[in-house]
Amino acid sequence: MSNIKLSIIIPCYNAEPYVFELLDRLNPQITDEVEVILVDDGSDKPVESNYKWLRIERQENKGCATARNKGLDLTSGEYVSFIDADDLVSVRFVQSIFETIKQKPDVIELSWRSYGNGAKHDYKLNSLKDRLPNPSVCTRVFRRAFIGDVRFNVKKDSTEDEDFSRKIGYLIPDSKIKRAIITDYMYFYRTDVVNSKIKRYAAGMMNTKRVVYYYDVVTADMKWLFEEIREEDEINEVFLMTNRCDLKGIERYCKVIKPRSFWGHIVRGQPYAPLVEKTPPYKTQIVLYRKGITEIGGLSSFIDNFLDKFIDKHDITIVADTIDVKRLNQWRKKVKVIAAKVKENGAIRNLASEAPFVMCDNLIMLSFLDSIPNGIKAKNIIRMCHACKTDARWRIEHDYNDLVFVSETAMKSHGYTKDECKVIHNVIKKDVDKALILVSATRFPAPDKGKIEFRMRKLAEMLNEKKIKFIWLNFANGKLKEPPNNFYNMGTSSDMASIIKAADYVVQLSDSECWSYSCLESLVNKVPLICTPFPSTVEMGIIDGVNAHIVPFDMNFDVTKLLDIPVFDYEYDNDSIMKQWVELLGDKKPQRRYEPVESVRVRVRRTYDDVLLGKRLYIGQKLYMDRERADYLQDVKKLVEIIL
Repeated sequence: MSNIKLSIIIPCYNAEPYVFELLDRLNPQITDEVEVILVDDGSDKPVESNYKWLRIERQENKGCATARNKGLDLTSGEYVSFIDADDLVSVRFVQSIFETIKQKPDVIELSWRSYGNGAKHDYKLNSLKDRLPNPSVCTRVFRRAFIGDVRFNVKKDSTEDEDFSRKIGYLIPDSKIKRAIITDYMYFYRTDVVNSKIKRYAAGMMNTKRVVYYYDVVTADMKWLFEEIREEDEINEVFLMTNRCDLKGIERYCKVIKPRSFWGHIVRGQPYAPLVEKTPPYKTQIVLYRKGITEIGGLSSFIDNFLDKFIDKHDITIVADTIDVKRLNQWRKKVKVIAAKVKENGAIRNLASEAPFVMCDNLIMLSFLDSIPNGIKAKNIIRMCHACKTDARWRIEHDYNDLVFVSETAMKSHGYTKDECKVIHNVIKKDVDKALILVSATRFPAPDKGKIEFRMRKLAEMLNEKKIKFIWLNFANGKLKEPPNNFYNMGTSSDMASIIKAADYVVQLSDSECWSYSCLESLVNKVPLICTPFPSTVEMGIIDGVNAHIVPFDMNFDVTKLLDIPVFDYEYDNDSIMKQWVELLGDKKPQRRYEPVESVRVRVRRTYDDVLLGKRLYIGQKLYMDRERADYLQDVKKLVEIIL
């Protein structure tokens, strides 16, 4: 049984140096009864710490909700506290919680205040009659059993705290929840954070909208309303205004309030004069949808270029029924991507949690054949056609506000005119920086206990950190598992010399190479190397800064030096090597006992010793031999029978 009383979860994304101030504040408070889990949510500079009590988990950037969920899944403590990486806690934080949990409460509420250059707030709890005005989970400590299987909604980006608290029942009025309070200030909100949620909300960078329903009376038989609100709550902040509500359990999916003057981004239900709909303070939300999205092709290129031009101006979400895993991982670094299934190495894997539910201003259907999924609701539907009509059965779905063809040729092939549609050519990236082309021939798994894999991943990571564009192609047996961005497993090739000649660098990061073919082909074709100082570098004539960048085994070097691509000459005396082989082998032609003319398959009829093959053949054995000899052994010796 675990002896952990308190689990502290810290989601962290680009919170340096704030997080180290928090960790220093926690350090003297940590005991064997406390565990601290920091989830690094894909920070540009990964968090590193020497504190042995700190457990660091890393993930791609997926948001605070996902990071908190990951932390929750790893906790073993009786109570759970959530601390944002840019905030602080009291020097008596842990001690005060330990004193309070003796009461065995479901929830402990903390007095808190703000600090920094922003607005000042101060909420002090003096008795159990006092209530905190904010729904933040950071100012509450929850009993782990009270949370249960409830997790933060990853689809919400501004009200996930309130949603979580409501789902566990904490915000339900008159619920039998055992509360406790700590009157001293325990939590301190930093108000001068550059990328705070409040600032992002004000700038119009949030997806979650406010939806308000009004019904004078909500009766128990209005099950349809329950389902609609539950669906709406998947992504939005929902309010139900009513004088009486008989729908049990609805409080877990919306805030039930009495009628009053109110406004929302989206309005539902009966007419109510004080209820007004306002334009949401968000950027225009765009959803790009295609039933299936592959790794390469014109459609994927369109999305790449569209994101490049519009990502700074609009909030974009990509939705697909099935998407290639490489594209999924690539685009998720830029925008939100929702997919029901993912395709990887030809196999299809279900992503049950990724069922789409999106409300948007503009839905761009990237196919003229696909139907609009039930989970997408849009004000304006734009249907695009990227292909000429080559099948008479093809028809364009008419559920759109605007129809866009990529060319007049495509438009005419479908029988449309410019009066009925728009023609907009593909947007394209211009002035693109050249990417370094890296080529390697490393087998996987490599026989070096993972050292090569580490170096290759480290090099890719360093290039990405410095935003140095590269494409890395590895030609060999086996595959690097979970390859880094822009690394491609290409399989084997019998013409590596031609491939190497097109590269900027050949990469060889092994511990030991006696005479590397990939290095030799690189030098002979005047392509520089990125290599480790394996013993034969001197013998092969590999010189740092001349025809190679020799990097240390621990990969501790300035990766920007790779931008300086060496230009060099390299002489290799192939003729001399051939002469040495001729001297060793001689120049006489080999003497063959016979020349096979036609090969056939035979089955052995009797066990016998085959003089020509020099081994015993057993009855029933099948093998190939030339036709002439097979005929002799079948017709004369009766030893075999021809089966092909």
